[in-house]
Amino acid sequence: MYFLEKLIPLILGHFVADFAIQTDTVAINKCPNNNSKININWAWWMSGHVSLHGLIVFLITGNSYLAFAEAIIHFYIDYLKCIGKFNLLVDQILHIICKMIWTLFII
Repeated sequence: MYFLEKLIPLILGHFVADFAIQTDTVAINKCPNNNSKININWAWWMSGHVSLHGLIVFLITGNSYLAFAEAIIHFYIDYLKCIGKFNLLVDQILHIICKMIWTLFII
């Protein structure tokens, strides 16, 4: 039960950052080779997006190492989704697996 008490806020925070807060502009511009007319490199958009995820992990866990790991791994997962290596479902499953791993570190 303690595992779920820690995991659920991480998953909820993830969905808030990935769906409620992430705008269409960010979702498009964080991908390399996007067709946006906004002249800002995709890596800046992606860095901002994954930094929010890292911050949420930090606020929930209080662990800056897990926050940094979240940002790095979230970057890599989203990048692979952007270049077509897998779809949104696989992307979300991988993110949730990360949250399960972070939970194991804090219990």
